[in-house]
Amino acid sequence: MASTSEEYTHDLIDADAIDSPDEESQGPKTEEECRVSLSVIEVDGEELAEVFAHGEPSEDANDPEPPKVLLAHVSSTEILMFPRVSAAYRSTFLEQKYDQIARIRIPGDWNVPQDIYEFNELLDDLPVGFSRRASRGLGLKWENRLIIEAIERATAATELQLVDGDEASLSDETFSLGRRLFDRVRKGMAQIGRKSQFRALQDRRFLAHNEIVHPIDGELYPKQVREARPGEFFALAQLSTRDQQRSAGDRAAATDLVRRDVSQIARDNPRALLELRSEIERVTLGELIDRFDALLQRNPDERVWQTFFETHPFVLSIAFPHPVLLIRGQAYVGGATIDGKGETIADFLFRNRLTGSVAIVEIKTARTHLLQKKTFRGTMHAAHSDLCAAISQALDQRAELTKNFHARGQHPDMEGTHVWHVHCLVVAGKTPETRDKRGSLDLFRSATKDVAVITFDELLEKLRAIHHAMSAGSTGAPGSVAQNAGPSPTSGGPDTDR
Repeated sequence: MASTSEEYTHDLIDADAIDSPDEESQGPKTEEECRVSLSVIEVDGEELAEVFAHGEPSEDANDPEPPKVLLAHVSSTEILMFPRVSAAYRSTFLEQKYDQIARIRIPGDWNVPQDIYEFNELLDDLPVGFSRRASRGLGLKWENRLIIEAIERATAATELQLVDGDEASLSDETFSLGRRLFDRVRKGMAQIGRKSQFRALQDRRFLAHNEIVHPIDGELYPKQVREARPGEFFALAQLSTRDQQRSAGDRAAATDLVRRDVSQIARDNPRALLELRSEIERVTLGELIDRFDALLQRNPDERVWQTFFETHPFVLSIAFPHPVLLIRGQAYVGGATIDGKGETIADFLFRNRLTGSVAIVEIKTARTHLLQKKTFRGTMHAAHSDLCAAISQALDQRAELTKNFHARGQHPDMEGTHVWHVHCLVVAGKTPETRDKRGSLDLFRSATKDVAVITFDELLEKLRAIHHAMSAGSTGAPGSVAQNAGPSPTSGGPDTDR
């Protein structure tokens, strides 16, 4: 194919010397540059310019010629670059510049340069973002190298072809990149770089002020912090939808941001706020269920359960058929003798949210016996003395509260309450394992109309049912299930409920 090579010029010059074409050959001006030359040959009757990069000549006349590698081909239809490392001090000098991309092809109508000066002028017509100096090894400018890196990380392409349009495609080992897309990405990276430089300057100023001036007088010279620009948090949140390793400080800052902007969010996007609340309640309830289940496995004493229910009154509230609020845990309801002894204390006092009627809750432990082991009259099991004692205790507390309500009702916590009918609830034991025992328990509970009895595992199942409904109905009205069931699982103690 190729005819006998006819070399028109063989100029060894510095690419920056294009303003002095009549000067003798000279070496590169900086250590980042190499010597370059150009030859013109004929291939099938068409001119083809070949640009070479040269190694450093040796001062020893006996040493062989310095290495010479092909840097580019220029024909009337395309420029084909073979980017090289141009710095002689690097161990990879004159080797392929990029790890994988060996060629960059730019189709077009090109005038075949006749010498190295014309080639350097030709480089001025390349798209912005390409190196303009052959002595720098050609290819993309350093600040645009990430475009090459992105292609190499994602594909096995060995050639980059710049084409018209605004799209990218891959065919075998050729990655085609639209000029407009290349230009848009290049400009975007440049803008990011400028923003980073400005922020770095701003952060250095803040550091100098905060470390040197602020300690003198914190009130007169308050700390300076950079304020986020509108849309910045949105961009940060959109960086990835995958799980991220965020620090506790990151989460605290995000929580504080939502808390400070909650009023504005409620005005701008109330549905989003409701959905956020629903999600928080669902997650919080799930964690509460896990803690409740873990306590059941441990079977702790009554003191531990008292603390748990004081921290999470929502759990007890779901045992009632009506919406309730916690008044107080460990409430004194009366019964003291003249010497101050024998005070009656209810584990919990609740009130009906709407009517104000008071309810008493007596808690035992999950180990509390509910039924006698032995049967009588066939398969029936009598109620255990532990359960009967708990019911009697609740009834005694009701009697004392009713008798002393005139005095107890003056407390601010009891405002708006009444004791016309005091509902009593006992939380004790676990659901029996056998069918006969379960039937016996249900018969007994149905007869104790003034005192409701619920087991610890029944409370847990109620929580799980609510959690399941919240998860399944997350596309519905947020928070509706939790509100119907009672106080939110995120609510804390009595102060929160009121």
